Amino acid sequence: MKKKPLSRAEFFKDLIKEDKDTIVDASKMSAISFIPTGSWVLNQIIGDGTMTGSPGGYPRGHITEIFGDESAGKTTLGLLAIAEAQKAGGYGILMDFEHTFHPVYAEKLGVNLSEDCFMVSQPIHFQQGARQIEKMLLMRPEILVIDSVSAMTPKQLLESDAEEAVIVGVLARLVAGLMSRISKKLQTSDTSLIFLNQLRSVIKKSKWDTGPDEESTGGRSLKYFSSIRIKLKTSKVEKIDIVSKVTGKKEKEPVNVLVKATVVKSKIDIPKRSGPVYIRFGEGVDNILSVIELAINLRVIKKNGSFFVFDTIKVQGKDNFRSAMNENPKIFEKLQNSLVIKEDEQAKEEYKDVDDDIPPDEVDDFYDNIAEEFIDKELKKKEQKKNKDSGEDE
Repeated sequence: MKKKPLSRAEFFKDLIKEDKDTIVDASKMSAISFIPTGSWVLNQIIGDGTMTGSPGGYPRGHITEIFGDESAGKTTLGLLAIAEAQKAGGYGILMDFEHTFHPVYAEKLGVNLSEDCFMVSQPIHFQQGARQIEKMLLMRPEILVIDSVSAMTPKQLLESDAEEAVIVGVLARLVAGLMSRISKKLQTSDTSLIFLNQLRSVIKKSKWDTGPDEESTGGRSLKYFSSIRIKLKTSKVEKIDIVSKVTGKKEKEPVNVLVKATVVKSKIDIPKRSGPVYIRFGEGVDNILSVIELAINLRVIKKNGSFFVFDTIKVQGKDNFRSAMNENPKIFEKLQNSLVIKEDEQAKEEYKDVDDDIPPDEVDDFYDNIAEEFIDKELKKKEQKKNKDSGEDE
């Protein structure tokens, strides 16, 4: 039987209260607010949601994933984001699954370690951390940084000798469960949730396998639920000549790492934009050097041999040019205003839902059931394969 078309008034009349609460007046929705990244270049390539090239940052009420090479500055960017949130009077939380938090370095980056505006948690296993994340969102902190996804070891795997393949599968299932439980709560808390992640090599099944050579850990759910995904790729490590205190001979000492940051996914602004980010070891992001590198790439700064020219400044050597820019803030501001970061044509955008609210006292059971069901399933598969192989041998 064909159903009668509904008018808008009839539609609302038929809705129950729970359904009416889900209808949003888009004209009254507030704009997304952002937490600055601490990097001028990163703010530019992320954008502010207006699609005009205006600087933004990490969006509040959304999930951001930062992944990439080792020593590419993931933890540094996470701590810088907390420092930026604190500057605006916000509260920051670091969930340190890796147990590598360095308070002295955090203070150098501008993080206020006072308990009034900062908290560090070092969970032992995934379930403990997941339970805390859900509770922390009720505090409505401005920012919550998870360091890192690959260190979120499921409790069951600390208590058993499961194979690596099972470990990867269990973590992916648990992350999927976590994403479905917290994604909608983020809107209420208005928290900027940042996951730091690592890359793992992908074992190719055959020579015809054309998939990526590297993948971030935690399965695909984090990719789908993230509004922003930033990939960090180390371009080069800059070194200076020093005299070794051990041998007395000349040798090279690393001082900077140049990282290519690419927004591989964005639901907020234009994706696929990339830019250079200089990270000075022990000090954090070098914004002046990052802007200079970008300006050189865009040919805004003219380079004649070893000389660098912009406006009235003509200096030999990049470090000397950096010092000149530092001493002339008005010219440096002019340089920043002359830069437009375009879409990176070479950058490719990479890349379930188990919702329904569960009482807080059942949170651990929720994650434990996911992990145990998956492990049992994998062990049964292995046992069946073993029995089948032994039957064929006989």
